Amino acid sequence: MSELTLTARGEAYVVPAELDETIVKVAKKHAIPWGYACERGICAQCRTKVIDGADCLNEITPEEKLRLRKAERQNGYRLGCQIRLTKAGRVNLLHSPYR
Repeated sequence: MSELTLTARGEAYVVPAELDETIVKVAKKHAIPWGYACERGICAQCRTKVIDGADCLNEITPEEKLRLRKAERQNGYRLGCQIRLTKAGRVNLLHSPYR
């Protein structure tokens, strides 16, 4: 298990997260208000800023490369529906939808 801090709507939630679960699924499981619609990497309502623990996450997916600009990816933005924990560790993520 990994310790996962998810911050949404200004509130931080610390939850255990199983490996290979998407952030959207973890948020749903723990009733965290993490916006999403499609869960396929198209809508970007689940846009997420990786604050800490990027080394514990999967590589950027083809869906993220299509939906997020290169500058966004370089600044630590990912899609919550595509992010999966690949190894145990402390991960801190911020829900950061487009305004």
